[in-house]
Amino acid sequence: MKRVLNPNESKRLSALQELKALETSNDDVLDLITKLTREIFDVPICLITLLDEHQQWFKSKIGTTLERADRTTAFCDHTIRSEAVFIVEDARLDDRFKNSPLVAGPPNIRFYAGAPLITREGFALGSLCLLADTPLQFSHRQKDMLTDLAAIVIDIIETRHAVALTDIVTRLPNRQRLIADLDLLQQQDSETSYLLILVDTLDTLYAYDIGRAMGIPLVEDILANIGTFLRSELNENEKVYSLVLGRFAIIKKLEDQATIFNDLQLAADKIQQNITADIPIKVHLHAGYTQFSNPFKLPQEIVREAMSALHEAIIEKQLLMPYQLDKDHHQLRAFSLLNDLISSVHSGEGLELLYQPKIRLNDKKLNGVEALLRWQHPTLGLISPSEFIPLAEKTPLITPLTDWVITQAIKQIASWQKSGMDINVSINITANNLLERDLVKRIHAALITHQVSPAMLEIECLETQQMVDSPFAVASLNALKQLGIKIALDDFGSGYSNLNYLQNIPAEVLKLDQSLVQAICSDYKSKVIVKSMIDMAHALSYSVIAEGVEDEATLLCLEEFNCDTVQGFYYSQPMAQDKIIDWSKAYS
Repeated sequence: MKRVLNPNESKRLSALQELKALETSNDDVLDLITKLTREIFDVPICLITLLDEHQQWFKSKIGTTLERADRTTAFCDHTIRSEAVFIVEDARLDDRFKNSPLVAGPPNIRFYAGAPLITREGFALGSLCLLADTPLQFSHRQKDMLTDLAAIVIDIIETRHAVALTDIVTRLPNRQRLIADLDLLQQQDSETSYLLILVDTLDTLYAYDIGRAMGIPLVEDILANIGTFLRSELNENEKVYSLVLGRFAIIKKLEDQATIFNDLQLAADKIQQNITADIPIKVHLHAGYTQFSNPFKLPQEIVREAMSALHEAIIEKQLLMPYQLDKDHHQLRAFSLLNDLISSVHSGEGLELLYQPKIRLNDKKLNGVEALLRWQHPTLGLISPSEFIPLAEKTPLITPLTDWVITQAIKQIASWQKSGMDINVSINITANNLLERDLVKRIHAALITHQVSPAMLEIECLETQQMVDSPFAVASLNALKQLGIKIALDDFGSGYSNLNYLQNIPAEVLKLDQSLVQAICSDYKSKVIVKSMIDMAHALSYSVIAEGVEDEATLLCLEEFNCDTVQGFYYSQPMAQDKIIDWSKAYS
């Protein structure tokens, strides 16, 4: 089919850029076409050319070493202005070209025939052209053949581009297509306000579980069905983009907000019943959206904002959530902190251990201290451990951070011992740390290096599902206990706390969570729970520490319950290492 030429030069250049046709790399298919074309027409030179604003580039070539030419001297500059094959039978007799350096000097062009490479939208990007150093004539049949070959070339270029912008599983336009469309939309329509909506339909881990059990083809079928469902439910004439596994995107005009939100609600109600497979599957629909309009905003930033909104919708289990600047700032702060924490861990600057005393209730003597990590950010000030430690736990940074704590705590034990004080120190270890293959070796090496007895160190760990389900984590705890290190279960009674696992975890100490302890004077249920836990722990030969003791009434209750040790502000806040010795003299 003959394509109608669109003469708009700015749009032609945009089409060239969008197709990324000027990317220079070897192309075996196009090279084969130029080779066959030269043989068919029996000419010395055959080129596939592309023209930008100033240059003519050779996408494929045979018979010349040139890489590009100035557009003002290019025969192909005339070809892209024509819908038909452009012929110059003898350039030396043609006033337009006889003074061209390509004609007057090497490669001494006399004959030229070029068929324009016209896209489906009608933009001539370049040409398939023939060159010779002798005059030639070109028949109508030869023109038709060159036109057909040029059509094959442009189809290859466009098809490759289309494939690169299509998700292979769902056959929907992909993330790259979305980015390009957002960019083009803002350039062409700066007056209209739009919504970018991201939709989550399938939990990633659940999808991998299906793939592991039933094979990847089943997962791909489910994703393809979800894509088809969304196109149908959200208006099949609109583009639905496939971003990543189970996540899709839609662009809508702001004026259509009410309609699309209603469609999303209906789709959410139907999706579980409409997406079926050979096995029961669990699908859902959460959506997050952001608005964009003039002034221009980077497409990647628009997608990021919509992704932020989508994550909030998932976290809060809502169907639809808008982009919220304050929550986005919270996430940006988290990643900024994580990046800064990396520098602090590597340099040690800003990190500090404070020590909170633990007091035995039977004699009111010091029963060791807990090392508590603090981070003084260079510009934001003191950052709470509850904010930065969970960030580190999600990354490999938790390993060097924990190593820093281990080393500093053991060095401090050694320092106190040189001052004549034997003070036990407890440190916190995460479940992820316990899964590290060389954790026990690293702790043992630090003890040996600083000549500290393992009995002076206590490891506190949270009893999480991850820990109790991991034989390796339990093995690490057993290995630490065999070294002589005491094991404590931290925040006992606040989370998982499955009593069936106590017999498998080699703990000697149960540390009651402060949320229970602080309520024992005002809440009868908390009082009963804490007393029962202490009685049970003693019956099982555990020592019990109650943390969060802030007043005398709580202390008296714990004494009545025969709690072994307490820790909290009633006795002392966490303090720097140089104050511990003076403070401890009153409790030694």
